[in-house]
Amino acid sequence: MRRVGPFVGILLVGLSASVAQALPVVTTTSGYTTQVGGVTTIDFGPTLPGPACGGYSSCSGDYRIAGDSSGTRARPVGSTGNYLTVPDQRSTGTATFGLGTTANYFGLLWGSLDAYNSITFLLNGTAVASFTGTQIAQMVMPSLIANGNQTSTLSNAYINFFFGGDLFDSVRLTSTSYAFESDNHAFGANVPEPGALALFGIGLAGLALRRRRKTA
Repeated sequence: MRRVGPFVGILLVGLSASVAQALPVVTTTSGYTTQVGGVTTIDFGPTLPGPACGGYSSCSGDYRIAGDSSGTRARPVGSTGNYLTVPDQRSTGTATFGLGTTANYFGLLWGSLDAYNSITFLLNGTAVASFTGTQIAQMVMPSLIANGNQTSTLSNAYINFFFGGDLFDSVRLTSTSYAFESDNHAFGANVPEPGALALFGIGLAGLALRRRRKTA
């Protein structure tokens, strides 16, 4: 399954965002679940009814934890068990999910990425950052296409948001048509940005080269 790795393709974008602190670093990774260790994961349960709020600390708005596909929703490629769809039975809706803590990383398996899907990160009720499906696709081109295809791996992918020094405590999902489907959410604190990790690796390589020269 094709994916752009966390340090490939978007590294330069990630580094510029890291320096400016204006936007989180957005990446796609292989597979259908997070590859970041030590984070909280939410898969909405293997059977219905799933856990309250899907496993989040709090929830509100128009959503459904679904176990099947219908005319208004479709299981994300790679999803098993239940998944989250916003809205529930309507063509427009919003749902907000509280983490119960602050975090600087969020990941989700985003199904049938579409222009009318959007995700917003909030801290104490104030938006920290917001992205439409089109913007997500543009940030990691050519890996994704926001055309709503329900079966293509070009519009179903695991998306990671690394916020660096910025924090959020809730996530809002919005769709102005049928629908925003997702699964395998993950969030955590003190997660370094890919750009920071890359710089750290470059630094280690420089130290190793310096030591070799001294030894020689």
